[in-house]
Amino acid sequence: MSGTAIVRYLLANDASLIAAVPAVKIMAGVIPLNTVLPAISVMQVSGVPRNTVAMASGATVLVTDRVQITVMASTYPSQKSILALVRSALPVSRGTVNGFTVDSILPDSDGPDFFDAGLTIHMQSMDVMVIFTR
Repeated sequence: MSGTAIVRYLLANDASLIAAVPAVKIMAGVIPLNTVLPAISVMQVSGVPRNTVAMASGATVLVTDRVQITVMASTYPSQKSILALVRSALPVSRGTVNGFTVDSILPDSDGPDFFDAGLTIHMQSMDVMVIFTR
């Protein structure tokens, strides 16, 4: 399990979000070329296991992953509204996600607006910090 998998699972199972972006277009990794928009990419930026003596014994480890969620849309208003749905789908929370223990999901930072004129894609990302037990 990874922070990326946890975030992707939560996004792909949020009714409000998948009404705007089908679950099959919420992808871990890079969005393939020629994907019909809107689409969402979920990727790990960094991951840090908590260094403890328990790690050496093979016990479970608390890990902090920074996960970047990038919204790609055909219009700027659509980009912004989908990003708002992403935020709603990832409230500050903790608990069990798809069978894995999540200590916390916390919003971190928003990235800048981007526009690819050649492909007519509006993009913006946001980061979340996911702390979970591996």
